[in-house]
Amino acid sequence: MAEFVGIDPAGARRLISSMGDAVQRAKTLRPSLSASIAEAGPDWPAGPGAEVLDNVGRFLSEAQRDLTWRVQTIERVEKTTAQGGLTTAELPFGDASSARAAGTLAGEQALAAWRDYLKDPGVKNWEKVQATLREGRGRAADPAYSTGLLTTLGATAFGAVFATVSARNQNDPRGYSPDNLKEAGKDLKPLAEAFASADAAGTLPKDLRDHALGDLPIGGMAALLGLARQSREFVLQAGAKVLQYGGNRDSGKDWNTYWLVKALSQDVGTTQRFLTTGDNAALLLRPEVVNGLPGTDFEDLLATALDRALAPGAGDAVLRRDAWLNIIDLYSRKNFWPALKDPSPVGRVLATHISQYFPDLIAVWRRDRDSVKTASSAEWEGLKSDAVVGFIGGLLQSPEVLVPLKKGYGDFLRNIDLGKDHPFGDAPTEYARQGQRDRFYGKVVTVGALASLLFSGLHEADLSADDADKAIVELLVLPLDVLTAGVSGKFIDGVVRETFFGKALDLSQKNPLKDTVESYLDGERPGDASDLVEVLVDAQVSAFNASRQSHGRSPLSRTDLDQLKAIFSGQLTPVLSSALEARGG
Repeated sequence: MAEFVGIDPAGARRLISSMGDAVQRAKTLRPSLSASIAEAGPDWPAGPGAEVLDNVGRFLSEAQRDLTWRVQTIERVEKTTAQGGLTTAELPFGDASSARAAGTLAGEQALAAWRDYLKDPGVKNWEKVQATLREGRGRAADPAYSTGLLTTLGATAFGAVFATVSARNQNDPRGYSPDNLKEAGKDLKPLAEAFASADAAGTLPKDLRDHALGDLPIGGMAALLGLARQSREFVLQAGAKVLQYGGNRDSGKDWNTYWLVKALSQDVGTTQRFLTTGDNAALLLRPEVVNGLPGTDFEDLLATALDRALAPGAGDAVLRRDAWLNIIDLYSRKNFWPALKDPSPVGRVLATHISQYFPDLIAVWRRDRDSVKTASSAEWEGLKSDAVVGFIGGLLQSPEVLVPLKKGYGDFLRNIDLGKDHPFGDAPTEYARQGQRDRFYGKVVTVGALASLLFSGLHEADLSADDADKAIVELLVLPLDVLTAGVSGKFIDGVVRETFFGKALDLSQKNPLKDTVESYLDGERPGDASDLVEVLVDAQVSAFNASRQSHGRSPLSRTDLDQLKAIFSGQLTPVLSSALEARGG
């Protein structure tokens, strides 16, 4: 008999834990209480003794089991309403014992129908099997029902039913297409849901679980993933097996991997754990898999799973970082770059979220390129700057990722906010001024290191000359746009028309800074890297001074500006020289 319930799952789980603690305390206290009562002898007043603790323990244990069952069921019921932390739904059964009994009966009926079909595999007997299987719809979300059903049906019949349905519905050699699985799901979905709910509750028969992972064909294993939200451990184990058969080894589309990725997209923690295993990440993100289902939404589905697992703040911070380390390593290799072809939903996700680790990547760059020891964690110590450069190069195979990558770069620069600090210190004591100078120079070096890293990656990317030049211009001009954000009236294309040295940047409304940079890159304007550096440094210094004024600070003196030019030039010259050399300029 169905029962309408309302539960706060998070609060209920805390209560379940508290009840378990209370039961353990009662068990610990009972021997001491019994001994004290015996020692007191006739002095102990008449009435209940240590058996009260037994009664309390039994009550709490029963209440704990019942509430656990209710929470497990309501978390899997499809039709629920959630509001203010409270989830309401109609549970198919009023208690676990009734659910288990109903599941056992359903298992007996299904097994009997299956045996009749084995004796006479005709249409009528198969329809009887289908009818018994479909009885589980709406009930298999209950773990007690599911445990009774699957324990009675058994592993052999379970696997045989999957194989028979596959023979009737799986038309692709590498798994069920969405249309095929929709048809097969009319029979298999109740079994898949029963498997999932019993497994999540820890009550799935071991032999059945072993059979699903060891003996079920890959298509059947993938169907389990596609038809129901399986437990985290099952997705991890089954996913590793499914991917061993992924890629373009055979004809047909790799639908098995499609259903794995769908399962991953439903749980952040599962995806993060999956990607922290190097072999799993390599098998999932190789080009043969990523590009293996053209004409479908597979790449978008994979991008969704990655987006949810890799975004800043997603899931477990340690797992997220370790997943990123594997991904950076993989896509630093040129044989993986075809997975990031243009357009690339996967590449867009990676370019969007990599900026959360810019400080760590900068530390890796400075450690390897400048021999500067930084306070990076031991995990980042294993990453080499060449791998980071290769990863950036892989991303930039698709010019469209420059947009999210540039946004992350800009956000990083805005957070540094060079314009709010005095570059040479204005504190009352020399000690404090030195601290200000060190902080400012550290910011400048950090910005320069990130620019060097991005340009080094750009050099690795296999882009056309036009696309490469566009990227160079965008990355060179962005710091100026950031510095001058919010400052109006004196800027053309985000840059001051007249520098504070009293000379023009040779810019006009028809020839803003981007055009000036492009003219150097195209060879239309004579000069080399040093000439372009001078133009950009003048613009940076002017933009920096204007940014200071937007913070309510006075302009720098001519002497300070000259020193600032030298600092900016020292950071920009290597970047720009390598940019021009890489393109033959």
